[in-house]
Amino acid sequence: MQIAVNAACLRQDMPADTGRVATEMILAMCRQQPGHQFTLFFDGEIPAGLSFPANVTKVVLPLKGNKAWHRYWWLEWQLVGAMKPFRPDMFLGLDGALPLRSKIPAGLLIRDLSFLRDAGLQSWVQQRALKKNMAKYLERARKVAVLSDTGKDEVLRYAPAVKDKLVRLDTGLSALYKPLEWEQREAVKKAFTGGAEYFLVTGSMHPRNNIIPVLKAFSALKKRQRSNIRLVLAGSVTPAGADIITALQSYKFRQDVVNVENADEDTLARLTGGAYALVYPSRFEGLALPVYAAQRCEVPVIALDNAAAREAGGDTVLYADPASLDDLSEKMSLLYKDEQLRGRLLAKESPIRPFSSWEHAAAQLWAHLTA
Repeated sequence: MQIAVNAACLRQDMPADTGRVATEMILAMCRQQPGHQFTLFFDGEIPAGLSFPANVTKVVLPLKGNKAWHRYWWLEWQLVGAMKPFRPDMFLGLDGALPLRSKIPAGLLIRDLSFLRDAGLQSWVQQRALKKNMAKYLERARKVAVLSDTGKDEVLRYAPAVKDKLVRLDTGLSALYKPLEWEQREAVKKAFTGGAEYFLVTGSMHPRNNIIPVLKAFSALKKRQRSNIRLVLAGSVTPAGADIITALQSYKFRQDVVNVENADEDTLARLTGGAYALVYPSRFEGLALPVYAAQRCEVPVIALDNAAAREAGGDTVLYADPASLDDLSEKMSLLYKDEQLRGRLLAKESPIRPFSSWEHAAAQLWAHLTA
């Protein structure tokens, strides 16, 4: 069987930003199905360091520009034309989109529907196009897959008719995420914060991740506690996050904020394992992967109250009111002061235990696509 894959989203698939879920799943699927041929289509330079199995053909179709019509042309004309010589039996859209001009049976992986609230990580051009066409994509797709119950509920609210072709995949997480011994934690703190305890925020510098509210809450905590605790921001800088970078330059406690850009999985796992606590400030993601990572590392979590965080954390997480900056600051201060609270949160059982990789989800997705 020949499978064509829109792999353009892999170019922005970073561990701290998106969990590298799409990359891990498609590579696992290709490894698991050596008897089938996969053609991965990229819209630009292929990410360095990716190792592809022998049954993968890589094709680069350079995107001509960033305007809406450039992306439309790439998806509906460049991609459709480039697929023809391969005569694919199936198309897989890893970013939730498919070429409507194509008649190839298609499957979609829906990782996140936050663009419906204008809170996606995509550019506004991509978000507008997805909002305009998502109903058509879901109708045309033969199979649809999501990564969480939160994502499943969101899709069914938006398009109830897809129920019979929708599957919820099991959650995966790299085996690199694990509890650290005391000496290992001290080594991580020494490497990144000069030995100080730190709160960790995992996610790109993007407004949807509420970095500015976290900075304000951290400022209030520093004024109240007068401690040397630091704030580590792990994630890439996006064009939409320019105001965050500007704010950091004049931020009173900027010396206590550490930026870690483009962290690989090993670095992110070490940062998570060494953290005093994880702060999860995103509200509209479909999969709260940093919460799973922190739980695996036995690190407590403070999250803005939202469906994805509750699905991942249940009552193991300390929730803050999304509408109250003071409440987030209070929760950070409370956890910092109260070691017994920290211990109680860590003693509770998480509602979902993710698999140690995305291999199982990849096998589920293949079974769903070929059923």
